[in-house]
Amino acid sequence: MRRRILLVRHCQSRANAEGRIEGRGDSGLSEEGERQAKRVAAFIAAQGLTEVTLIASSQARAIATAGAIGAACGWTHVSDHRIREGELGWMEDLSYTEVGRHMREKQATELDAHLHGGESLETVGERFSEALAEAMAASDGTLVLVSHGYAIQALLRRLAPGAELPRFIGNGDVVELWLEAGALAEPPKHYPLSAPAA
Repeated sequence: MRRRILLVRHCQSRANAEGRIEGRGDSGLSEEGERQAKRVAAFIAAQGLTEVTLIASSQARAIATAGAIGAACGWTHVSDHRIREGELGWMEDLSYTEVGRHMREKQATELDAHLHGGESLETVGERFSEALAEAMAASDGTLVLVSHGYAIQALLRRLAPGAELPRFIGNGDVVELWLEAGALAEPPKHYPLSAPAA
């Protein structure tokens, strides 16, 4: 049976607004993040979904985003720590500018454990995949998972190694997946929050 999965990146956190990278950090939503949460909630509500399981990571920025979605759709959410953001080692709390500088110096095209010393994309993808499999086994309807940029990228790479994936998943963006027998049934669709409504 084909299953629809919506992966939502949390809306702008205070650390995002300040230009700082945040993995295990736990800042809440900024004022802009709260506005974004209302917009992504309206997008999800417009999908007309029924029989939905809404799951948020255990971090404040994802919980607040899921809360806005739940309020707009009449759902309650549960939390699962396995879909939390990856731990980014010594890069935690650095400015995006500093992270970019280090990546250029190392000629790195992606952020991964070899660069920051924290959790690898593979490790994060594995724990996220376990959470997704359990959620799919526990319900028959659509799953809406509110997570984080690095974590969503990790899951996508695990599900579709070598496939063309969104290069950047912004705050409040949605990635739609259709899974069948645990594998992608079609390429992921990326819905950037910043894109004008169709």
